[in-house]
Amino acid sequence: MAKDGLHRIFSRIVKIKPDELKISFLLFFYLFLVIAAYNVIKPIRNASLLEELGYQYLPVVYLLTAVIIGFVVAIHSKIQVKISRYALITLSILFFFLTCLIFRIFSGYGWQGLPIIFWVWANVFIIVLNTQFWITVNDVLNPREFKRLSGFFISGGILGGFVGGLLAGSLAKENVEYNLLFLSAGLLFVCSLLVYWIFRWQKREQSVQDKEEKSGDVKAGTTTKPGFRDSYKSVKEHNYLRFIATIVILTLVVSTLIDFQFQTVVQNNETGNLTSFFGYFYAGLMVFAFLLSLLMTSKLFRRYGVRISLLLYPLVLLLCFFGIGIAASLVMAIVIKGSDKSLSYSINRSARELLFIPVSPDIKYKAIVFIDMFVDRFSKGLGAVVLLIIMSFGIQDYKGLVRVVSLVSIVMILGWIVFTVRASREYVNSVKKKLPPPAPRPDKLVEVGLDVDYTKLIFDTLESRERSPDLYAMHVFELMKRGKLTPELRQLLSVQAEDMAPSSLGTFFEADSSAFIRMDDVDNNDVMGKEIQEIMSLDVYENVMKEYIDKVLSDKSSNAETARMEIAKGIGFLTLDSPIIQKLEELLVDDSSEVRKYAIESAAKLRKREYVPVLIQSLQDPPTHSDAAAALEKYGLRILGSLADYLCDSDEDLELRKAVVSILAHIGTQEAADYMLWELDENNEEMDSELIDALDRIRSEMPEIEFYEDLIKKKIKQKLKSYYEQFVEFADKESKGKDEEICRVMSYELTNSLMNIFKLLGLIYPHEDVAKALQNIQTGTKKDVAYAVELLDNILEKEIRAAILPIVEDLSQVERAKACAALRKDFPEF
Repeated sequence: MAKDGLHRIFSRIVKIKPDELKISFLLFFYLFLVIAAYNVIKPIRNASLLEELGYQYLPVVYLLTAVIIGFVVAIHSKIQVKISRYALITLSILFFFLTCLIFRIFSGYGWQGLPIIFWVWANVFIIVLNTQFWITVNDVLNPREFKRLSGFFISGGILGGFVGGLLAGSLAKENVEYNLLFLSAGLLFVCSLLVYWIFRWQKREQSVQDKEEKSGDVKAGTTTKPGFRDSYKSVKEHNYLRFIATIVILTLVVSTLIDFQFQTVVQNNETGNLTSFFGYFYAGLMVFAFLLSLLMTSKLFRRYGVRISLLLYPLVLLLCFFGIGIAASLVMAIVIKGSDKSLSYSINRSARELLFIPVSPDIKYKAIVFIDMFVDRFSKGLGAVVLLIIMSFGIQDYKGLVRVVSLVSIVMILGWIVFTVRASREYVNSVKKKLPPPAPRPDKLVEVGLDVDYTKLIFDTLESRERSPDLYAMHVFELMKRGKLTPELRQLLSVQAEDMAPSSLGTFFEADSSAFIRMDDVDNNDVMGKEIQEIMSLDVYENVMKEYIDKVLSDKSSNAETARMEIAKGIGFLTLDSPIIQKLEELLVDDSSEVRKYAIESAAKLRKREYVPVLIQSLQDPPTHSDAAAALEKYGLRILGSLADYLCDSDEDLELRKAVVSILAHIGTQEAADYMLWELDENNEEMDSELIDALDRIRSEMPEIEFYEDLIKKKIKQKLKSYYEQFVEFADKESKGKDEEICRVMSYELTNSLMNIFKLLGLIYPHEDVAKALQNIQTGTKKDVAYAVELLDNILEKEIRAAILPIVEDLSQVERAKACAALRKDFPEF
């Protein structure tokens, strides 16, 4: 009950699920303690350097820190290869716990170099412990969980910074108060206990997740531990990681320049207790950062995505640099430093860590170590070099120095913005790579894997042997014309003529009815082909056959069915100027469905427009439906107008109109798509599914086809509102234990509705991406679903994204029903 009550309280602020409470609070207090300890140390670090050496030494300590951190990274990399991550983090905390006490002991000796050593140690402290925290986060959370929860546990770090700074400011009795190191040591001791609980939780959860993970996935906590060289290569060899590294370098160089401006202005304007000043400053700074992280970070991600979240930081700093360049005052120094750190601790840190999540685990941890530890401090060193170059010009007025630093920083921020845009694009590509490709459409799979026309011809040929040798001969001749009479097929078709039914046409195709029809005599059309062509080219042929056809057609008995089939098949071999083909219209409406099939086949070869109405009506006849559809598809563009007339005629049979949709999809031109879009705009629910599926087929096969975006968006909204209403009704019935069969049918309808929504999305957004997302939402693991939703979050527009994500997020049925109930109120009537 207590857990449920806690969840209800915090779920109003953060989108947190009941089973995420424990890990969220553990991460919250883990970062709280690390940052609190550091913010007790940081005012001492700043005050000791400015008080005892002055701001002129800032470039020196920046550069020295960068050099030392290189050695630290190398040592850290060697150790982490040999021990577990839990042991590494615990030993790191123990090391800094002991060195806190050592610095307190040696602070009383008045060594001049101690402020420099202490500055470097403090930076190593935060780099190592902060990096280890984020590696732990990457182990525990997927992208969707990170977006929802990052603002919460990052606010824990910010709150820790506030508490640490407040304690430093209120407890400092001297200008440089080393006694506060005892407080930091105590906070680190408690932190070590939290780390133990986090890894216990992770071990339990991993056993559950392993059952869901695909066998090829690399499990969290079991990835290869990288050495320094591997870490460097992982960044060097991957374009996306190079973008991230470049952004980090530019970010931290600019941040170093801001820190120099701030410290310089403080030294020249603040005369009181520096430890107390810095403590209160960092405490006040963290209040704003805490509110920003807790209340805005997650919302910013959800509403505007990764790119805007990443761009906010440099754009705000750009404005601040203009401000401090104009007025290098203590107020502007506090504003720019406050903006830098509050955004860095909240939104930017979350966005930066989010960039790492879709990276493959075997590369991710190497990159994090290299970027967060080595590149971080290298950037500080690079910032120090920039400052040393600026100071070499001998600018004596500190305000002039601050203005020059602002000008250099503005140039760097412009580069920072460019690389941020490129990295955000690569982030989406990385998310795509985490998902398996979409399966091809079933109809496309059949077409690619099987030549349907050829297979049908073979079966018809085999069947025709049981009817007559003439019908059989015509089928073999057609195989020859198509170049499909392979040696294997010849062997299959070899049969004695005496084993066949007797001929009906007599002289139409028969050269010697007592001879064998030998497939080994059929070679490159030389035998059967020449004989058939010679017969059909005779002047007397047409007159003889016309008399014979008239006689057969006048006989309506079942005994003449085979003869009519032979005639219907044979007409397809004639030319358009032959008067015999006029008889085909009568055969197209023959009482026998077998005769009609052959007549339809011949109509598809001749392609005369007068056959089209009969062929379209044949779509309503189940025995001839598929043959008529195949025939009409072969007409292609010539009959688009006729097909459109039937499609848009609401008085026509519904099943016929649906069949016309399928034919238009097979034709697949821009004009065919336009006709279907116009009909889709008529809002005929009975036709929608066929129209949407047909348009999806066109989109998958011909991506160059354009679709009316406004019309599609309108239809998406209609389908979404319908889905919301269906889901609310379904959830209500299921919660009340209503008829299981009704619920099963409704569940099936919801699945179809969702598929239609995604097919519509695929018409105006990248089709493969949308199909990939849907497939993984429907059939993937929890992790696959998270990446699929993340992909949608980055490719859909804000309005559509806000309407789609709640119905595909990993939510309970009750939560989804509430979301659907709320969303349907926002949709207009259509």
